[in-house]
Amino acid sequence: MHSSSVLVVDPDMSRRRELAHGLSSYGYEVIPAVDEAEGRRFAASLGPGIVVAPVSVAARGGAPFLDRLGLAGPPDDRHTLLLFGGREEEGRDLPEETLFLASERMDGGDLVRSVHLVLLGREVGLQPDARLELLVGDLSLLPMLELLRNLNRVRVSCRVLCSDGEIALDAGEVVVATAGRARGIKAFCRLSRLDAGPFWVQLRQPPPPDQWEIRQDFTSLVFLALEDLVHDAPDPRARIRVHLGPSFYETRLTPGRQELLAAVPGCVTIGRLLDALPATDGEILRDLLGLREMGILTLEEPEDLVRVVTDSTSDLPPELARAHGIHVIPVLVLFGDKVYHDGIDLKPKEFYELLEKGKEHPRTNPPPKTDFAEVYRSLAPTKDLVSVHVSEKLSQTLVHARSAAEEGLPDFQKLRGESERVSLRVVDGNSVSLGLGMLALFAARMARRGVDPDAIAERLETLRERLHVLFVVDTLEYLARGGRIGKARARLGNLLGIKPILGVVDGEVAAVDKVRGGRAAHPRLIELFKQRVDPERPVVVGVAHAKAPVWADRLRGLIAKSFKVNEIFVAEMGPVVAANAGPGTVGAALFQPTEEELPLIAPLGEGG
Repeated sequence: MHSSSVLVVDPDMSRRRELAHGLSSYGYEVIPAVDEAEGRRFAASLGPGIVVAPVSVAARGGAPFLDRLGLAGPPDDRHTLLLFGGREEEGRDLPEETLFLASERMDGGDLVRSVHLVLLGREVGLQPDARLELLVGDLSLLPMLELLRNLNRVRVSCRVLCSDGEIALDAGEVVVATAGRARGIKAFCRLSRLDAGPFWVQLRQPPPPDQWEIRQDFTSLVFLALEDLVHDAPDPRARIRVHLGPSFYETRLTPGRQELLAAVPGCVTIGRLLDALPATDGEILRDLLGLREMGILTLEEPEDLVRVVTDSTSDLPPELARAHGIHVIPVLVLFGDKVYHDGIDLKPKEFYELLEKGKEHPRTNPPPKTDFAEVYRSLAPTKDLVSVHVSEKLSQTLVHARSAAEEGLPDFQKLRGESERVSLRVVDGNSVSLGLGMLALFAARMARRGVDPDAIAERLETLRERLHVLFVVDTLEYLARGGRIGKARARLGNLLGIKPILGVVDGEVAAVDKVRGGRAAHPRLIELFKQRVDPERPVVVGVAHAKAPVWADRLRGLIAKSFKVNEIFVAEMGPVVAANAGPGTVGAALFQPTEEELPLIAPLGEGG
């Protein structure tokens, strides 16, 4: 028997029976009630769980339905309210925490599956999407291995989908995995390392046993994945050069190393080699590094002539930054007298725990000048630099970067030599969060396409004027805690369900609009974006959220329906925005390139 129970309040006898029978088959305790009065009698003994009812039944009284049942207060960790009706319009005015299912074209089995999805989400700590078809999460809050452990514990059959691949489970055991060209255990090990980015869980039966690629139990797989991890792995874009010297002919090589050397001529880069060989990434990398130590091969850094530096207020997904060779310098986050480095010793999950449960409201400080000088000094001997940072109107970060560049340039030039000038351009991104992250990403793509630093800097100063950033604040509590609004105003606003819409205006965060009720917020964001960009021309989109993967997924879906999206990525907000806006905040950055700009900032092809 599962830990959650279900109270079904529905006058339709056949539907009541189908829900009771279907959910009981999954091991849930189901209490059917004909009407509100009977539901109220049963609710007294109801443990943590969900209440399911037609919206017509719940809407009859003036007070909230859970209050009328004796389950006081709004839905929380103990009780979830799921209402269903014929059409989407019936759920438009419901509170955002109430789940709504448009069941006009659904049969009883579909309704059972949707309720089962919500129940499963409660057990593994996830929420469903707007259509109650998938569970939605973010790997920065629930890393892949932890997610899989939770699904294994409840022995569910499902698929886990993410941007890098997918994993299929049968009764909690991993049976199929795909990541790019990799399959099976190799793919599982690769996906198990993911710790950022959105994911979706779909309740779906796995392939039949004759198509299973993995037959090891889950515990063995976890140990294998942990053993496969290689710390400080080389850049996958690095090129491999084989040296057929004396050590090559005098050394007895293992079969794995022989296979690796035979594959190098057709692969060139480490990334392509990892995809080409059947061994796991860890096994290949260990052989590769061993051959390097023997002097049989060398690894050459990617031939980027220009490297991009930014700061962690950019909220760039770590994998995206790594893939583009972007150096992200962490801002400092202070809880009392304890200092953390954003993204280094303070990950999003830990940050939100401290933010919500800690006694002190956090402060953020810009990275010290020495951090910029250190990064510049490590790159300047061989690379030119473009360093793009959070708006100077919001932080002293740019001042520190500019000072480190100006003071250090003579030393950097000595390290490079007098024959070639060091170019180091520091640019005010005039934005924050994914507005800044998008500029850093565009800069890195232009650099890889051979654009020089001066031209990149000039282009960024043009692009930033057409970059639009808007976000919705879920609660006024954190704006009050940070001193941005009064506490009385915050309490009144929360009572009225006010959701402020903030935006980046001339390099500062300012109020743009407000709505009542969370369900109205995202459509209003779409309207505001349509006032700023042409929905018929291609846009690049970044969606950022503060511990709100479900809201981010809903906003992403609305943007995809409303605009001609060339590229979209989702990221967790860092402490600079989230500390002031609070958990539940979600927003987006939209940029509409010209026909001339589009090929310069488009995603890079394979091999970069």
